[in-house]
Amino acid sequence: MTKQEKIKKYGFVYDVCSGFQFDLNTVLKPVANEFCEGDYCDHNCTYDCGNYDCPAAFTHNKNIDLKSVMSLANVTEALKRAKAGLTEMNRVFLTKYFDNYAVQYNIDSDTASDIKKTLEMAKLEVNLFGGNPELHPNFLDIIPMAKKMGWKTTTTTTGKKFLYDDEFLERFSASPPDLIACSADDFGGIEELKKILDMPLADIKMFWQKANPLYGQRKKAYESVYLAKLTQNQKFCPMMFNVVVHPGNLQVIKDILDLLRLHFTNAKINPYPAQASFGYSIVDWEESDLPTVEEFIDYMINNQIAGVENYVSRLPYWLALKSVFLTVENKQEIISLISGNNIWQCFRNSGAGRYLQAGKRENMDSKKFIPGGHPGCFWNNKTVTDSRQIWNLNAEEIADYLLTKKPIMGQKASYPCHGCIMPRLMFDGISIELGLNPKLLPKYLNLRKKYFGF
Repeated sequence: MTKQEKIKKYGFVYDVCSGFQFDLNTVLKPVANEFCEGDYCDHNCTYDCGNYDCPAAFTHNKNIDLKSVMSLANVTEALKRAKAGLTEMNRVFLTKYFDNYAVQYNIDSDTASDIKKTLEMAKLEVNLFGGNPELHPNFLDIIPMAKKMGWKTTTTTTGKKFLYDDEFLERFSASPPDLIACSADDFGGIEELKKILDMPLADIKMFWQKANPLYGQRKKAYESVYLAKLTQNQKFCPMMFNVVVHPGNLQVIKDILDLLRLHFTNAKINPYPAQASFGYSIVDWEESDLPTVEEFIDYMINNQIAGVENYVSRLPYWLALKSVFLTVENKQEIISLISGNNIWQCFRNSGAGRYLQAGKRENMDSKKFIPGGHPGCFWNNKTVTDSRQIWNLNAEEIADYLLTKKPIMGQKASYPCHGCIMPRLMFDGISIELGLNPKLLPKYLNLRKKYFGF
């Protein structure tokens, strides 16, 4: 296989050059005698009941004003402007930043030319997001509208509404997105997963109804299997499983992935390590877990090279994680890094954070203010979140935010985000390299040379 063939096959760049993760469910949330912008989901994924703490968990967002969610007109305008802005950002990046990046990161001219051509021809994707985006009253109108605009359209959902709302399912099936993604990382053991996978839909629904509603990850895992069976039976759109690898499933993670691959041969599987860095914390890995974590990273690298089609092609991502183990000896530092702390930051260099997010910010000016739509980050809104809103920005302002303003905001922040290892945000090889901790770069670049040939 040539270098040029490896570039796309192994996910150094894709047929998508950037994207827009759009939180549809930002709402007004009363705090003391004031209002702020909050997230909302009908699931409860918290440290008290599982393996991570989601800002949209319903126990974190009591007394919110559901009617304050952004209008269809706001969503429509945001999608139009984000598409124009990302198109402009890609153009500016390729003309102003790319050549310097290629030289700095030791990419030969022929390979750089191939990468550049791929990015020039690539499309844009939107991920409709927000805890559970189908809670937005216009969700079923937004999907076909986004596709008509030319977005490659994905939605990340819990899958809950598909279990109980037949009218919703019928309308969704008639005009589905290009891909639907669900979480599948917190089953009650391998035997329970095997049992659920063999159940008909009606039995999964009964099993789901008995699960504790406070345990959001567990509910979502059941919903993901139900939805995967629906998509497989009715074939209305492809499915992707997002599988967080955490201390609770580490010992059986390969078995979980194998079972999902066996039962859903057409589904994509997107595993990645748990993280707590954007909350200024670490995952509760034990030092004794680290050999198994590294073994799993090696397992994913080998699957990528072998071309196992079920897995999302993200070889640079796994090479970046492997570079931690090749570079760092101190086990507590490794735990911190694989929790996302200082391994990668979207604001480290211009071009690292090329994936646009829009969500909430910290403070409100007034109750009349429309919440949501701020360029920033869903998981940490203290560092690079802008007070402006996407539907009020032009293409040049969006491009400038991503390439210029975001790095400046990150460097000047009084309490900057510690980073993350979110695959969607690290996105492609270029983003990974521009945001990677310089300490890890030598080993990472050695790995890139070994596997990609440049």
